[in-house]
Amino acid sequence: MNCKFVEIEPHRKLSYTWAAGGDLGLDTVVTFTLTPTETGTHLSLVQSGFKPDQKRESGGARYGWKMMGEKLVELLARIS
Repeated sequence: MNCKFVEIEPHRKLSYTWAAGGDLGLDTVVTFTLTPTETGTHLSLVQSGFKPDQKRESGGARYGWKMMGEKLVELLARIS
């Protein structure tokens, strides 16, 4: 994977490219956004840039991010 930060807003937003050549041919952008709420913070994650013929890759990314999100929830529950 080749990654490059494209946007950094401290305590609010982080975006970076997620590019993989070869058979994958991925050239996407991952963006994490934090938004304060009355009870804490809302985390939004968007990975954009998948081509219409990259349904398998998009599904794999969705599965991976879901799995990591669940692990983050477990971790935060243990430390709070």
